Order: sequence, then structure tokens, then C-alpha cells
Amino acid sequence: MSTIHFVYATTSTPEEFVAALTDFGPGRSKLFGNSADEYLKVHRRGPTEADVTGGSSGIWERLRLVRPAPRRHDHH
Repeated sequence: MSTIHFVYATTSTPEEFVAALTDFGPGRSKLFGNSADEYLKVHRRGPTEADVTGGSSGIWERLRLVRPAPRRHDHH
């Protein structure tokens, strides 16, 4: 299994970015052009992870998306 980490520059807040990334409803293709709504299938979804098939134009991928626990900032 491969693990991919990515960096993306955005003006969104962390909460807005995670909300968009984990929105598997209709219209996902507006945010992610390579993710056609008709190819999207959510196999399992929990509070911190999802198992999803997505893609477009005859090409698809199955992804296990894991969201790390929020970082806690110590002020000591």
C-alpha cells in the first residue's frame, strides 16, 4: 500500500479544506475535476476515515482516506 502526503496552498481554513476533501456528495466534481459524480462510490465512511472509489473518463481509483487527529497546541 502506498501512502501519499501532499501540500496544497489555499486561502481556506483547515476546517473548510477538510470539509471539501471529505464531501462525497453530488457536486464533488466541481471541486475535483477528475472525480465524476457517476464514478463516486463510498464503501465505508467514519469520523476519521473513508473508503471511496472515484474517477472519471473510464479511469477510477479506490482510496482509503485517513484524517489525522487534530493537533493540540500546548501553551506551556
